[in-house]
Amino acid sequence: MLTDILIASTDDAPQILSAASGSWPRLQFNSLDNIALAGLWAALGATAEAAAFEGEKHLLAHTPAQWVFEFPQDFVRRLSALQPSGIKDVAAAWATHDEIARMGVSGPSIEPVVDAVSGFARQATGENKSLLLFMSL
Repeated sequence: MLTDILIASTDDAPQILSAASGSWPRLQFNSLDNIALAGLWAALGATAEAAAFEGEKHLLAHTPAQWVFEFPQDFVRRLSALQPSGIKDVAAAWATHDEIARMGVSGPSIEPVVDAVSGFARQATGENKSLLLFMSL
């Protein structure tokens, strides 16, 4: 599964589905789906709310093989507030999430991902835009 994290407006969701290579700022990953990212949200301290990101509650648009989710505001806020000194601990906690553990990665190996997503959240907040997740089979 291909996954991108985009800085865009929620109104862009249908266009993102039809023009996946559009000009939105993006981070590209493989297999970093909404279930894996729910683990990151939980690692940031949102244990009760994080499970909601695993389902369709935050789904904005979809086709049979593509989905666009909006990162919840609490998730974006927590990512934006993450200080560099906290990245190691958050990555270590995230590495214990079932989805990430199945990938066989360790906390140190996903620290750059946590750092990148955190910085992207700050950029989205600064631009008054949303953080969106685009997934494609």
